[in-house]
Amino acid sequence: MEKEIIISKPDMNHFKEMSEPYKKVLANDVHGLAAIYSGNPDALFNPITARIDTIFHIAAYDGREEVLRVLLGKVPQSKKAEVLKVKNIYGNTILHEVATTTHVNAARLLMEEVLPGIDNWQREEILGAQNKLGETPLFRAAEYSCKMMVEYLATAIGRTGNLESHFRRNDGTSILHIAVIGQKFDTAIWLLGKSPELATYTDKNGNTSLHLLASMASAFKSSSPTKGIFKELIYHSIPSDSRKEEGTNELTKNRQNRDLEQGEQNRGLNQQDYCKGWKMIVQIWKQKKMHESAVKLAKLLVETDASWFEPHEPEEDDTIVMERKEEEKEETSKSNATANTERSPEPDTPLLIATKTGIVEIVNEILTRYPQAVYHIGTNGRNILHVAIMNRQYKVFNVVKNKKEAKRLVRGIDNHGCTILHYAAKTKYYHGGTKPTPALKLQQELTWFEEIKNHMPSHFIMHLNKRDTTADQLFKDNHLDLLKTSQEWVKTTSQSCSTVAILVATVVFTAAYTAPGGFLQNGRPILLEQPLYSFFTVMDVAGLASSLTSVVIFLSILTSSFEFEDFHHRLPRNLSLGFTFLFFSVTSTMMTFTATILLLVHLEKKWTATLTYAAAFLPICIFALFQFPLYYQYFVAAVKSILDFLKRNLPGNWDFLQIIDD
Repeated sequence: MEKEIIISKPDMNHFKEMSEPYKKVLANDVHGLAAIYSGNPDALFNPITARIDTIFHIAAYDGREEVLRVLLGKVPQSKKAEVLKVKNIYGNTILHEVATTTHVNAARLLMEEVLPGIDNWQREEILGAQNKLGETPLFRAAEYSCKMMVEYLATAIGRTGNLESHFRRNDGTSILHIAVIGQKFDTAIWLLGKSPELATYTDKNGNTSLHLLASMASAFKSSSPTKGIFKELIYHSIPSDSRKEEGTNELTKNRQNRDLEQGEQNRGLNQQDYCKGWKMIVQIWKQKKMHESAVKLAKLLVETDASWFEPHEPEEDDTIVMERKEEEKEETSKSNATANTERSPEPDTPLLIATKTGIVEIVNEILTRYPQAVYHIGTNGRNILHVAIMNRQYKVFNVVKNKKEAKRLVRGIDNHGCTILHYAAKTKYYHGGTKPTPALKLQQELTWFEEIKNHMPSHFIMHLNKRDTTADQLFKDNHLDLLKTSQEWVKTTSQSCSTVAILVATVVFTAAYTAPGGFLQNGRPILLEQPLYSFFTVMDVAGLASSLTSVVIFLSILTSSFEFEDFHHRLPRNLSLGFTFLFFSVTSTMMTFTATILLLVHLEKKWTATLTYAAAFLPICIFALFQFPLYYQYFVAAVKSILDFLKRNLPGNWDFLQIIDD
């Protein structure tokens, strides 16, 4: 039973005293607030929210400069320092609250009204005040606010105190860590310029800022591609940020341009203002700016990263094993049980984390600056190819496979006895691929497996991992569910398409014996001499032939064995042909219908004829609109299978016959 809450009359009066100033500060009612506190300035320090915020907390957070100016004028000079010392329930002072916003003028007003009248010791106390997490106002600004706020607070701190005392909070997280976590990359770049040693700071888990950045797939173009051709075109049409870095740390009071992270720049240079109102363009613009800032930050952080140089010797040499001893199997089962309960606290290196998340920019930057880093081996014995392949990071794999060092890396065997081909077979980190249907997903996995196999020494295919399994066996075991799903999808799709093709064949077959206009007594069509009649005949025959061909193709698909090998080339190719003939048969049927209408009804007005044509082609357009993406995928799959066949069987170098996959 819930406890009954009884509110006394004094409590009601207190609630009213709290609600009135709260409403007025939100409404920016300066005169109303002045009237409330004119006779009782001590009430300015009373809490007015459940978070124990004072009127100053709310006004500062909302950027009410005039309200702050009037209320500060009512505080006696001897108590003004207390304004910036009072804390809410989270231990945040007024500077903590305003530091999380972009209201730099409000922060400047507070500090100019309060700080000049106090000594340096009190200034350091106010600027270095910590909340319950151990965060100073500067620390919170790095996570939530813009670069301009961080610059202003850092400049104020630099005049009287030690900036380094603001670099960490209680849990060991540094100010650069928090800027990266908040994706304030311009702020992070500025902080690195101020204190380069921040790049080497680690948190309680041993992560540097580069570790965190390497795990942010959404911050980079390669790992968060723009979806849609139109959006991609806009992305590449937007100009890059060519602004030069400012050469001074001093901030002028009349600075009006906001930081890049808030989506605005200097009014004289900002082209983004022309896109206001176009939400999609503004969003893509901000995304591109974030991508560019993330790349700049990554380049700075990579300069001080030496984690790739830490040696980790793998437990197994690059020699294949064709038979495992029983002792090894027992030891493997014990080690697997231990691995499930105990995890190493040591994090992966930024190189392997970026490989896992598919951030090509960081991988390229590390390998460009330190080419020998490509040989780096993680604590579990995996190299960069193991990680890229197991996480299906095709772009990273394409970067590494073209390097000379790849010939040595492909022979790598990790601590579980797995080659890179074993990881191409595993689906633990497989998240559905990039293809739309189960059949294409399975084909993508088969193609991926075959490509990895082609890059390995041929005898490595026979290698047994510590679970006594070859890569081929592992692939079939891990893809059984996908195979069953693909089989069901292909059968259902083929049956549905066969039904449609038979209906189309029935319609066009009937149309052939019910010619428009009828027949003469000798069996000759009445409208035979009309030009459109020949068009009607050709379209009718084409529709019948293509629909029957489509039926035959789909029937051949239904009678196939549906094994793994069938999904690699034959089934996708046949589905592509079946869809092509089905689409052509539907198109021919509609053209036949259009020709019939024009033969029977003589349209003299142009607008009537135009409407007739539009109505006739509407089903074709809708069919093409909805089926084109699927048809395109299967068409590409069919073309790739044909090109692969030519490359395998024709003499000479046919590498130019290649379609780059996703």
